[in-house]
Amino acid sequence: MALLTSRTTRKREHEYQACDDEDCPRFPCRVYREGFANGRAVGYAEGYGAGYADGYGDGYQEGFSAGVSSAG
Repeated sequence: MALLTSRTTRKREHEYQACDDEDCPRFPCRVYREGFANGRAVGYAEGYGAGYADGYGDGYQEGFSAGVSSAG
């Protein structure tokens, strides 16, 4: 009987990492969703800024070099 109880309990577990219900009232689900969204937004903004700066610097230098070579 204990085996049946543990299987039933496992099926009823609600893991906040896997919850895809946007209106889930459970606190862990809401907090995880909010933290994930905030982390993703901040990470995207930081990555975009760093990537843009690196790409702009590389592209500017290559364009400048190509312009000097063709002008001479």
